[in-house]
Amino acid sequence: MKQAKKYLDEMQDQKLLRIEEIGFWLVFWVLFGTIVIQFLLGAHLKEIAGEISALFVASIYITVKSLKNGLWTRSYAPNFKTNAFASMFPALLLGVIKAVRIFAATPGQIPTDALQKLLLSILVIYVICLIVLEIMRFVYHRRRKKLDDFDDENGGE
Repeated sequence: MKQAKKYLDEMQDQKLLRIEEIGFWLVFWVLFGTIVIQFLLGAHLKEIAGEISALFVASIYITVKSLKNGLWTRSYAPNFKTNAFASMFPALLLGVIKAVRIFAATPGQIPTDALQKLLLSILVIYVICLIVLEIMRFVYHRRRKKLDDFDDENGGE
């Protein structure tokens, strides 16, 4: 395939990449917020399936491409402690969303079984997120080692 001619110098190209990065993350988090708000307002999964699908596709793309290139994040080391801490956020977010929905459905006293289900769902989401992050960390370290070995074999080029 013929590559298109570039009309940007390196500085302009870096600025454009930064603009695209910020634009992507802005859309990502606005879409995520929209899903959360719709869910809090009582929308069912069928009603927000399009938004969830778009967020899922973008998330999978970023994850796969980052791991394929041996990249983790700019700010956090890929280790168990970081993953354990990061896993708390989706679990707590889900807990808050479910708690709001429970309070809205049963004003006053919360049924004990609903509270137990809430705590169990928080624990399950925490464990699932931790397992997924640990699998990704394993893949990252394996890929990073392979890329580093390739660089060593080729003289660091």
